[in-house]
This record gives sequence, C-alpha cells and structure tokens, in this order.
Amino acid sequence: MAGTLTLEDIVRKTTDLPSIPSAALAVIREADRPDASAQKVAEYIAQDQSLAARVLRLANSAYFGLSRKILDHREAVVVLGMRSVRNLAMVASTYPWMIRPLKGYNLGPKQMWTHSFGTAVGAQLIAKETGKADPDAAFTAGLLHNIGKVALSIWLENKLPAMMAMAVRDDLTFDQVERKLLGFDHAEVGAYLAEEWNLPEPLVLAIRYHHHPDECVPPEPIVDCVHFGDYLTMSMGFGLGGDGLRYEFSTKALHRLAIDPEATDRLVAAFVASYEEYEKLFQDLDQAA
Repeated sequence: MAGTLTLEDIVRKTTDLPSIPSAALAVIREADRPDASAQKVAEYIAQDQSLAARVLRLANSAYFGLSRKILDHREAVVVLGMRSVRNLAMVASTYPWMIRPLKGYNLGPKQMWTHSFGTAVGAQLIAKETGKADPDAAFTAGLLHNIGKVALSIWLENKLPAMMAMAVRDDLTFDQVERKLLGFDHAEVGAYLAEEWNLPEPLVLAIRYHHHPDECVPPEPIVDCVHFGDYLTMSMGFGLGGDGLRYEFSTKALHRLAIDPEATDRLVAAFVASYEEYEKLFQDLDQAA
C-alpha cells in the first residue's frame, strides 16, 4: 500500500487542512529576525481583527496577573514583550483547529491541543534551561510539531486498529507504521505544510525530525528541545492517543543538550510546575477561540 498517496495528494485532497492566519505567520517571521521590530509585530497583528481580539483576550488572562487591563495589541507588545505576544498569536491561531478530535489517531476533543501545548511548554523550558536554542522559537516549534497528524487523520480513520496491531506485532513505533503503510509519516507531512507556509527553517526541521533528531544533519538544537519536550509530555500522559507510548527516545539528543540524569529530574519537576501555571491561560482559550 506504500506509495499509493503522496505528500502532494494529502495537501491537495484533504478538505480541512490546518491553517495559520497570514498575520500570525508574519509575526513569527518578524519576531525571528535579528533586527525584529516590536512596532511591526503590533502592525501585523492589527491586520487581522479576529487575531488581534483573541491576542488581547489572552493578554488579559489571569496567567499574566497584570494589575491593569491591556486595552489594545500595541500596548500588549509594550507590556508583555514582543516574544510573549508572538507566542500568544500562535496560541490564538492554532487553538481553534487543535481542539478538534482526530479519529485517525484516537484523539478526543482537546487531546491534540493538550499534547501540542505541553510539548511547547517543555521545549521552551528545555531551551531556556540549557541555553541551546531560542526559548520562544522552541515554543512555536513544539506547538506545531504534530500538525501533520491533523492532515493525515482522516486518511487513517479506518486503518487505526490494523496499524495498532501491526505496531504491537512487529514492535514498531507508530511513525514507523505510518511509513510502512503510506510511504511517509506525519512528521514529513507536517514539514511539508510548514514549508508551504514559508516558516523559518529551524521550525521546519523541528517538525520534520521531532521523532528522529539524530537524522537531522547537521544537528539543530531546537529539534532536540522539541524531541525531549515531546517525550516529557507523553511521559506525563498528556494527549497520548492511539500511538500512546510507542516512542523511540534519543539519548544522543540529551547528550547534545548537555542534560545529565540530575538535570533531567529537575526539568521534569519544572515542566510539571510550568504546565500547571499555564493552565490559567487555558481558562480564557475557549472564549478567545
């Protein structure tokens, strides 16, 4: 059956592909520039009234605990900082389609979001603690790492039981089963979408190699951060879905990040605390969507 579909087929024939508003994509590209301008970030957000309204609602979330209300997106950039607003723009843009159930992966409502956001939080924390990658870029990469599942889900709905049986029988990871069945996996589909959106190369690489960071040559630290963040999130049971814990973890990624066992324990504790803190932001997400 491998080879009966191509990546182009998936993008062309899937009727409800994930999408990110052009204004949010512009915010990502601007924030990643060495000479990034906070004023331009605010201007890009202003181009999309719906996005601006959602960002403003999130900026006033209990998570930030501000003593006064932020009245517009320009003020949000000044008070919270360009990088924080960039992350809010990504959260506001992806939440509406990430909360949908994905039957092809046995993910119920909000499970995709829970896992993606957990990976974003983990990748950001790891990048910050190790100093190996930009924390906010790692957050974005973690949030988007599984976008290929959104595109592939409809194609796998009737195949999931057989895929799970194959994984157990042949002792394969779920992405290996995808490649055996289709000729490619959700990471490849996600990277294809990311390239279509013209996302920065480090983000494309993180999406493409989040399961197999050792295959990214030369190594890209943001890939390792997302790989470890993904592993932490699954270890905590956040949005496991049909593929569950069938995950191949790279100890080489830990070595490249210079994380020893003691640091791993500390990161796990910090991850749980950070995720629980972020739950204050979740309270406003449904209204913001």
